[in-house]
Parts: sequence; structure tokens; C-alpha cells
Amino acid sequence: MILSGDSLAARASSVGFFVLFPGFMIYHTLVALGLIPAFLGGLFGMVSVLMFGIYVVVLPSQRHVMFSATRGFALLVMAFFTYVLCWSVASYGLQGGGQLRAAMIQSLETMVLWLVLFVMGYRVPLDSLALAKAFRIAFLATTGYLLLFVVTTGQLMFFARQMIEAGGGDNVSTYQGYARSGLVMLVFLIAVSRSAAGRAGLIAMGAFVMFVLGARSELYAFLALVMVLLVVWAGMSAKYLLTLLAVLALAVLVVASQFEAMSGTRQLQVLDLSGTSSWMARQDLGRRALGQIIASPWLGNFGGHVTAAGGTGGYAHSMLSAWVNYGLLGFVLYVGMTVVAFLGAAYRMVYRRDTSAWWVFAFSINFVCLLLVVLAKPVFWPLPALGWGAFANAMVCTRLATQDDASRRDENVQQEAADDSQGRDDHESGTSDLRPSPL
Repeated sequence: MILSGDSLAARASSVGFFVLFPGFMIYHTLVALGLIPAFLGGLFGMVSVLMFGIYVVVLPSQRHVMFSATRGFALLVMAFFTYVLCWSVASYGLQGGGQLRAAMIQSLETMVLWLVLFVMGYRVPLDSLALAKAFRIAFLATTGYLLLFVVTTGQLMFFARQMIEAGGGDNVSTYQGYARSGLVMLVFLIAVSRSAAGRAGLIAMGAFVMFVLGARSELYAFLALVMVLLVVWAGMSAKYLLTLLAVLALAVLVVASQFEAMSGTRQLQVLDLSGTSSWMARQDLGRRALGQIIASPWLGNFGGHVTAAGGTGGYAHSMLSAWVNYGLLGFVLYVGMTVVAFLGAAYRMVYRRDTSAWWVFAFSINFVCLLLVVLAKPVFWPLPALGWGAFANAMVCTRLATQDDASRRDENVQQEAADDSQGRDDHESGTSDLRPSPL
């Protein structure tokens, strides 16, 4: 069987989406348990490079619909990618040096991840029953394993690297990688689920999973998203109003009964961040980035986080890192695309009351991305590109669905006209009026 470019893109996106998110957690857990070797390295980068090669081949078949049906949004995304590529290469070419070379490589690697996640978000088949079933199985397995971990160890945070003997932890993801995968898995399942009870179950189990995974930013972004979604849906359905009240009551009950056990966890350090080393370090990085922006507000300071800290990890943990690295224009494009995608999805889902899976997914993923790039995530965090792709996908799916509805209406009108014509023909060819036929 020969697959068309469109079919290949859909199948590759479906497989890649599963591997990069629930598959990521499964792979790293098996490596941490010593059940398999780290044959794919960190998995996310290697699989993304493979997906990049596939998308380069199939992208021409997607180009016309992508650009024409998204009202220029996809073209803007591609323009941003081109801008980042040219800016990074030109900055290194003009200044040179080992540190700027590291900054250029970091930007190019991020751009590859952006492109992969954008096309994946654009083409992942949200109506695939097989994909939804695979995600549900993976989520239930994850929830069951984490529950077993908490019961048997008494620990309220799962950190896979601690399960590896000294020297082997570099092959296993940190808790941030786990939380990223868990967050996307939950957003997808909430979007494709259609019942209030099913979504309530996902929310309850999801809150447990995100808490145990231990990444504060993803945990509270998920909880904020849940509250927003339930408030929106409560205005549409009494079932969701009851779900909202039940979720709030359950949350209060759990926190009240387990507060003493939870009070010492890093997840509840948000109640007093002033004494945490990670928060203080992030504050220092933010002040440094702000100083670099003030010194060069138009052009920023490409690679400034590398030259100042001596490594590629010295960036501000917020959208300010985009301004430092890509100047004011890059900052406006980067943040603006997420804002446009979020507001566009919010208009469709909240104002137009379109609860189809693609709009719920686009709204949800862009909500958490916008919240986190403002508060906690650098420009090198690739997940916003998934939100841009999800928004483009929702626009295309809506347009195609509208065209299908119009086509069906036209077919019905044509069929009715044909039936009327056939009826007239039958009547004219008969002798039902009892008059004698002419001789």
C-alpha cells in the first residue's frame, strides 16, 4: 500500500505523538528500573530528529492547506522559524567564539524541536480511536505505577534518577521531562474525552500524577487549566457544575486530611518560595536578563545567557529569555503567536461554544504554555510550538468540517431536486387522470 503525503504525515504524527509523551515516560522508567538499556539516549531528541526528517519530506503535501486554511497563522510560524535561523547564524557569524557557537547550536536544536512539534500538533489525528485508547492505557499504567510507588516507599515525589546506581543517572530524564509528558498526556485525554464523569476521573487521577511527578510549574498549570475548563463547561452544562463542585470538595478534603504529610514536599513550597534555592537562583537569572534587555532593548544580546553564566543553562526562566536571545521582534513573535493561538481558541470554545476535541486541545495546550512562558519556562522550552500546531489544526479541521456540511447540504438539495424531477416525469408518462389516450 502506497501512502499519500497527507496519510504519512497523519500516521507519523500519531506514532510520534505517543512516543514523545507517554512513550517517553515508559521508556525512561524502564531504563531506570534496569529492564532495558538506554538505546535511544534521552529519546526526545533522537525521535525528534527522526520526525524532522519525515516532516521535511511530507511538508510540501501539507503546505497548501496549512497556509490557506489557517488565515496566515501557519505562515507567520514559518516566518518566525526562518527569523530565528537567520538571527542565530548571523549572530554567530558576526561575533564568533566558542560561547556563541554553543548558543547557536542551542537555538538550532530548539528550532528543530519547534518545527517537529508544530507539524505534529497540526497533523495529529485527534479523532483517532486507536490513539486515544493507547493514551488511556499508558495513563492508567502510569497512575497505577505511581500509586504503587507511593504506597511501597512512602515518598510523595517520584524521581526516576534516584533509582539508578551512581554514574548512570544521566541516561534517565529529570522530573521536568516526566512532568512535560504527563501534562501533554492529560491535556490530550481531557480534550478527546466527551463525558463529564470521564473528565472528572481524569482530573482526579491527573492531579495525583502531576503532584507525585513533582514539577511545580506543570502541576499548578494543570490545576489552573482544570479550574478554567470546569468553570467554562459549568456555564454550558449542569453536569459540569456538579463536577466542579465535586472536584473542589475532593481537593479540600485531600489537602485537609493530608496537609501534614504534604507540607514538607517541594510541591507545597510555593506557599513560601523566599527560602528555596531554586527560586532565588531564578530571580537572579531574571534580573540578569532584564539588565541585558535594558542595555540593548532592540537587538537583545544573542547568547547573553551563555556568556554571562558560562553555560547554555543560564537563561531566564520566563519569556524574557526570548527578548535576550532574539531581540524585540523575536520576543513579540514568540509571545504573540501563543497569545493569538490562545485567544483564538478561547473565542471559539467559550464564545462560540465549540467543544470539539481540536478546539479544547488547542485552548488547553496554549493556556498552559502561555501561563508557563510568562512565569517559569524559557524560550528553549519547545512545548509552545505544539500549541501553535494545535491551533492551526483546529482552524483547518473547522474549515474542512464546514465544507463537508456545505457539500452534504448541496447533495441533499440536488437529490431532492432529482426526486422532484423524477416524480414529475413519472406523472407525465402515466395515465392517472383517467382521460382516454389519444388514438
